[in-house]
Amino acid sequence: MAAVAAGLGMVAPLHATAFTIAVDFSGGGLTTTQQDRFRDAAGIWMSLLPQYQPGINITSLGIGASGVSIDGSGGVLSQAGPTYATVQGGYFLATQGIMRFDTADLAAMETSGSLFSVILHEMAQVMGFGTLWELNGVYTNGTGQYTGSHGVAAYRSEFNQPGATFVPAELGGGPGTANAHWNEVDGGAGATRVVSAQGDMRNELMTGWLNSSPYISNLTVESFRDIGYLPASSLTPVPEPSTFMLFGASSTLVGVLRRWVR
Repeated sequence: MAAVAAGLGMVAPLHATAFTIAVDFSGGGLTTTQQDRFRDAAGIWMSLLPQYQPGINITSLGIGASGVSIDGSGGVLSQAGPTYATVQGGYFLATQGIMRFDTADLAAMETSGSLFSVILHEMAQVMGFGTLWELNGVYTNGTGQYTGSHGVAAYRSEFNQPGATFVPAELGGGPGTANAHWNEVDGGAGATRVVSAQGDMRNELMTGWLNSSPYISNLTVESFRDIGYLPASSLTPVPEPSTFMLFGASSTLVGVLRRWVR
């Protein structure tokens, strides 16, 4: 993960501003269809999180997406994270980031159908999921306890955990996985038995391992509220759970494919 450079620019507009993602493909290495998957992923996150919280006037999150040589087939799939952040409205917010995918793995991921899910996951981390938790005061490294109030509230209701005071965060998997994802068990190989209407937590998009039928939970969406975003559920009725399923994923992803690597 690239280091975050925080620039302090405090402003306070009267109204919430739109959250937009601008993907720059000038780094090369991606086919037209692969670029389309990045655009699709950006569209999903912008539809779920259409605005920033009041007090923020960032114009967009710029992401440099490229295909590069990393370590050959079957190793590190991608490297992604915020590269610059600012402080506005009391939040640390990413303003620029990178998403670099290994050219040796891109075609295989595209063929297997996993590429879109990997892009969605990595884009969320550029936006601040896991990467800006500690700076925003919702997580302390090494505790395994996410404490953002909106995320915890969603976890209680969505996953039938009424007494929860935190959301379990991953402590296994090593650097890039620990302290930056929702918790799984057995290295992603076993069921967590923490279940929502959409399925076991192990299948949630933002855990540390990619499993079959990944979905984006309301927990994940609400956790972004804790770090400066305003979910669409704040503006319109909450969609049915199936709305958050990743299109086509269930027919192409079988079992645990691999650990997310940054």
